[in-house]
Amino acid sequence: MSTNNTRQVSLVIAFITAVTTLFFAITSVSFAAGGGDTDRPTVCVSGFVINHRENPVDGARFDPQLTVYAIGYSAADASELPDVAAQFADPEALSTLASSAEASGVIVATAPVGTNGSYEFKDLPAGYYYIFALPLPADWDGIVPAAGRGSIAFTNWTQLVEKKGCYDVLFKIRRWFDVTVLKWEELQNGAVQPGSGWTITATPQGDPWAVKRTGKTDASGGVVLSLTPGTWQIAETIKSGWTPVTPASVSITLDQYAPPGAVDPVIFKNREPVCYASITVEKNGLGTDANGGQVWLGPLAGWQITLSRPDGAMAAVTRTTDGTGKTTFSNLRPGVYNVTETVQPGWEAVSPNPQQVIIRDCENARVLFENLEVVGKLQISGTKYFRAWVPPYQGVTVGLSGWGITATLKGSNPAVFVTTTTDALGNYSFSEPTLAAAGMAIPGATITVCEEKRDHWIPVSPVCVDVKFPYPVPVDYKGVKVNFTNVQDPPLPGASTGGATSTATCAVGYTVRAGDNLSSIAAANGTTVRALTQLNGLANPNMIRAGQTLCIQ
Repeated sequence: MSTNNTRQVSLVIAFITAVTTLFFAITSVSFAAGGGDTDRPTVCVSGFVINHRENPVDGARFDPQLTVYAIGYSAADASELPDVAAQFADPEALSTLASSAEASGVIVATAPVGTNGSYEFKDLPAGYYYIFALPLPADWDGIVPAAGRGSIAFTNWTQLVEKKGCYDVLFKIRRWFDVTVLKWEELQNGAVQPGSGWTITATPQGDPWAVKRTGKTDASGGVVLSLTPGTWQIAETIKSGWTPVTPASVSITLDQYAPPGAVDPVIFKNREPVCYASITVEKNGLGTDANGGQVWLGPLAGWQITLSRPDGAMAAVTRTTDGTGKTTFSNLRPGVYNVTETVQPGWEAVSPNPQQVIIRDCENARVLFENLEVVGKLQISGTKYFRAWVPPYQGVTVGLSGWGITATLKGSNPAVFVTTTTDALGNYSFSEPTLAAAGMAIPGATITVCEEKRDHWIPVSPVCVDVKFPYPVPVDYKGVKVNFTNVQDPPLPGASTGGATSTATCAVGYTVRAGDNLSSIAAANGTTVRALTQLNGLANPNMIRAGQTLCIQ
């Protein structure tokens, strides 16, 4: 029942109480203000209160006893009748009507409903009566006249004139029971959870006035079915594979006079279908190509894989991958599982380890483990340093950017080499992919690493250093670091600082561009590497840099 309806019923009952008290205080009732004719004709009104099966209700079994009210109003004719319906909806109008009952000629009478459902009003003054009202308990509603649960069923204005016998007014009312049905699911791990989406049906037994009710359980596992008094068969529709723990159908009988809340919830419980699933583990190896990327090495056999439950519901099981790199754990019940690999030496994990798998609805699962083969790094790196010897930076060592560094495969003819320049911090690197691309990433090979020479810079460390790669290469080998350090010799006034022969002494000059080497320059200009080396006074023919000017002739 809504808040507005509850408020309306309360106001109506309060009004009836007030005018009833006033009525009994009046010695003679009249339609005329101030008393009127006491010999006015009287009428009789009687009837029954029946239930939805059209059987009389026992008014004495209601608490308080069921009562019918008759309310009349003085008027010369129907056109003078007030809008009592509006007064019932307006608290202030109700108050006015109650307080002026005598002056307005309001007539109020009550009649209890007997054990056989009957009631009777005797000696009512003839005239117009607005309603025969029946205040209903909260779990009853009106069929004739229509009224919501806990509301007031009433007739419209009716003129009652003297006649032989009584006027008949029938009230038909209906009791409702809001029966709660709860659905529980018992899972294979023993946990119990609300069962949502289950169909529940209530079928009336031997009651042609009742209608079958159907509903589905919500997220909390409950559904409410509104049922009339009588016997009902309440049943669940069992989902495929589920086993009933409680009876799938129960019979209940609802007594229309039962107090509110007297009906216990109906509970159904089912066990989750028994099923088994499997977890298949695939184990693959990855390697590193010449460019530093990953390549697939294929399945890995002989790796140990362990299956366990985080809740300890099973003992850990360890299996070994076969020739296809696979192993399977079978006959698993739904639940949460941890799959863990034992990483072998010389490999590092690429996939998460362990991995968690949740098995639901008997679905088989697949887990992939990939590992990267760990190999030594045939690489060379280092830093080009500048050590100041004059204030204010005397003794400070910083990195020098833009210096050329060359790595040459010792003993190669023609020379096999790669070059690079130091970055903003003076760092350089010949990565394994870089050396491999030039055919220099060879276990056991010797690589000569040289820095470029510039005028007015004095080497503090060796200009060239030999690096010998190990054979075989340990898996933890990280390469070699070669650092170079120079101090600056301030140039004489007017001396060249370019680090190469001035173009003023050259018949033909060439400015070195990025990617050039002495061989390509010699070929493009019709000369030889040896001639260019002698003409330009190069200590190392592999040490040229972009922007440097070389004499061609």
